[in-house]
Amino acid sequence: IVDLSRTHATNVTWVSHARFHVVWQVMIMLGVGLLSLYLLWFSPIGQDHAINLSFILGLIVLGSFIINVAAKKLYAGTLSDPNGVPPIFKNVDANLFFFSLALGILVTGYILV
Repeated sequence: IVDLSRTHATNVTWVSHARFHVVWQVMIMLGVGLLSLYLLWFSPIGQDHAINLSFILGLIVLGSFIINVAAKKLYAGTLSDPNGVPPIFKNVDANLFFFSLALGILVTGYILV
């Protein structure tokens, strides 16, 4: 939702190519999420395989964000934009917080299953 809001995809201060990439990213993540739901609910490959594959797909999506955070200095990247989503909890970046939380939920869920 945030990626399709005025702070991202419709942010007039972003170059149009950056807006294109953020919408593309959202569509990729939506597709991976729908595929994971299909695998978990309807796939004939077997429950264990479906769980493992869905977990790996989640790790690719969320883990790539964490890897990108670690590599951002290599290409002069930043976690946020000055006119984007403000930090939460006293200078804690919202993206880093929520993606880390989602990764923690994914791993916890996988361990519990």
